[in-house]
Amino acid sequence: MNTFKTENPLVSVIICVYNAGDYLRKSLQSVLDQTYRNLEVVIVNDGSTDGCMATIEDIDDPRIRILHQQNKGKPSAMNRALETIRGEYYAIHDADDLSAPRRIECQLHCMLNYPDLAATFCGYDLIIGGERHAPLSTAKSREVCRDDIAAFRMPSHDPTGMYRMSLVRHVRYNPTLLLGEGLDYILRIGEYFPMMVVGECLYSYRIHDASITKKHSQQRNELVKEVFKLAASRRGVDLQAILPRSIEPSWKGNRNADNNLASHFMSSVCDLRKKNRYIQALQTGLHCFWLHPTDFHYAKALIYALIPLWLVRHLRSVPI
Repeated sequence: MNTFKTENPLVSVIICVYNAGDYLRKSLQSVLDQTYRNLEVVIVNDGSTDGCMATIEDIDDPRIRILHQQNKGKPSAMNRALETIRGEYYAIHDADDLSAPRRIECQLHCMLNYPDLAATFCGYDLIIGGERHAPLSTAKSREVCRDDIAAFRMPSHDPTGMYRMSLVRHVRYNPTLLLGEGLDYILRIGEYFPMMVVGECLYSYRIHDASITKKHSQQRNELVKEVFKLAASRRGVDLQAILPRSIEPSWKGNRNADNNLASHFMSSVCDLRKKNRYIQALQTGLHCFWLHPTDFHYAKALIYALIPLWLVRHLRSVPI
């Protein structure tokens, strides 16, 4: 149900597609099924070769526009879309992920209530083996988001973002960053404009073996370091002194291969416990443990589900 009685702005949803396989159809449908209806859905086919575009050919919805280009990477595809969108706001949606029905409605409601915001994000969970796990749903004020940006962190996962075009129209994605482009984009916007995170889990991020970040973990680390260096240069700070662990990550083995997935599970357990959802917190910790039962790092989420919260806070204040 549309709750906007005085304003009904157009929201552009950008979906960049590269070999999304059988996930694309359900992913697109989750956008078309949004409770907020005034959308344009701009799909950029970034040179897909797996036939995924054929899976949506029969979807007849006038809100869809499809652009085709040779494979140039997500930053180029995003920039192509940004040149053509018509919305007052734009949201990102990855081609293998799912948006909850109220995602656009809730994020737009936040933007309309706070007209100085450049961006809103939302909580998200993980799709692993076809099931959803480890939800995060903590709201973040503009002050907390500002602290995240100052610490070179994203307030939430980058594909959960919605942006106000009047403030970010001039900003483009760095085409040289084939990985880490979202972090770079968010840091640059957050250095100048306020952001907030809606306190609901409204997005589901798919984890699978074909994920580009899993296949190119070493390249990802190098490009993320480059993002940090660019941000430090803009801010005139010594990154080595501020973020030594980010510049020279000590991750090895499983953590490096899955982009430290266990860290998300730990955060989810803490989030669930704060909301008194103890059984779900325990289930989340157990699922993390079974990802790699012989790796102690993946047991930490389960430990956090069982020990007193004050001890969890102490342990999480210590670098791990």
